[in-house]
Amino acid sequence: MNFVEKHTKLLAVALCLCASGPILSTVHAYEVQPGWHSDGEVSYYVLPNHQKAKGLTDIENDTYYFNQSGELQYGWQNVANETYYFDNNGKAVTGKTEIQGTTYNFQQTGSLAQGWADEEESYYDEKGFKTVNAWVNDGGYKYYFDENGNPVKGWQNLNGNSYYFDEEGKAAVGEFTVDGNTYFTDDQGIFYTGWVDNGNGKAYYNADGSKNMDAYKEIDGALYAFDENGNLLFNTEKDGYVIDGNGIATVKPVEPPVADEPVVDAPVVDQPVVDTPVVDEPVVDAPVVDAPVVDEPVVDAPVVDEPVVDEPVVDEPVVDEPVVDTPVEDVVTPEPAPAPEPTPEPAPAPEPTPEPAPAPTPSKGSIIANAAIAQIGVNQDCTRLVSNALAAAGINFHGWPEQYAQLGSWTSAPEPGDIIIYSGHVAIYIGNGRAIHGGFNGYTTVEWSVECTNALIGYIRVA
Repeated sequence: MNFVEKHTKLLAVALCLCASGPILSTVHAYEVQPGWHSDGEVSYYVLPNHQKAKGLTDIENDTYYFNQSGELQYGWQNVANETYYFDNNGKAVTGKTEIQGTTYNFQQTGSLAQGWADEEESYYDEKGFKTVNAWVNDGGYKYYFDENGNPVKGWQNLNGNSYYFDEEGKAAVGEFTVDGNTYFTDDQGIFYTGWVDNGNGKAYYNADGSKNMDAYKEIDGALYAFDENGNLLFNTEKDGYVIDGNGIATVKPVEPPVADEPVVDAPVVDQPVVDTPVVDEPVVDAPVVDAPVVDEPVVDAPVVDEPVVDEPVVDEPVVDEPVVDTPVEDVVTPEPAPAPEPTPEPAPAPEPTPEPAPAPTPSKGSIIANAAIAQIGVNQDCTRLVSNALAAAGINFHGWPEQYAQLGSWTSAPEPGDIIIYSGHVAIYIGNGRAIHGGFNGYTTVEWSVECTNALIGYIRVA
């Protein structure tokens, strides 16, 4: 190949390139013009700045979505954690739209609202509809939305059940406190009532759902004891009560010192001693011995006569001296002095013995005391003993120890038949610092001192 031929071919190529330059320039100029462009099935949009649109783009009041290559997208798309649906024209749908047989509710922005929205005051379901008159479980909490789609708060009654919702609309679950009262619910927020094991112990919840906080509460006819947290107590003692394994409290039996127990049965005869002092009084009035004491000085008179005999002048006033004889007669007169013996009028002293005669109209106190004594050895608790003794006097009452105070008035000078009230115990006073106690060492009725293991409150004189 010679030089001319060789360079002729190069020259032809150069001329071809120069001729095609204007055509390529025209095509490029078209592709960067603002507006819609298509390349086969791919559409894109050139912005006024001659750049391809990318991401969400508003064009003539419609929203479109382009990928990072500027290609128009269709169907379901998740953009910045929000869901959109773009129709066959690439436009984001709004409002209620049916897609493959299911109706969805899109916002005016084109996004599908789901979950919390409207500044956390509304909740939208997975189809974009606001939740109304329905429950929602979200984040491990339960919420209920009213007819306006707002979460309810405070106390609510829904379908016959009570619920409590906090300031954020969360339904209270488990144990919680409101206005000083403690409540306990199941995992659905429904309140428990009655006996419940709340994880901290066994407790009792009232009909309104509130936890019982009373130290003692009567439930189904039995008295139960609770601690300061409202939990049931077991197998212990408190305030004069014995609490068994079921939490039931009963009055603690009186248990005197072990050393004194043998004396319990012996003093049964002590009661009569209360009445015998009446017989002793007439003995004081029978000072029969005093009469002879008065006579003894009369016997001294003869001692006075002896000096009269010693006087030597006896011969001169023989006639006058007879006067002295009269005192001799006086000596005789005192002899009848023993006559006072008829004064054994004390013989009527036996009369005091019938003083038990008042029995026909005994006092209410003596009736109660005697009725209590008659129950010695009977197996019963202290309240039953006292009620039985009162019944003998026509008083029908049975209650807790402290309730017997309503039957009369307090007294600081106890008499037989008075009721002795202790902390958690009650007995009948029979005099001389003694009392009849029920519930003694296994519920036995015994006579014992007024002093016992329970703290003494006072004495009641039955009206």
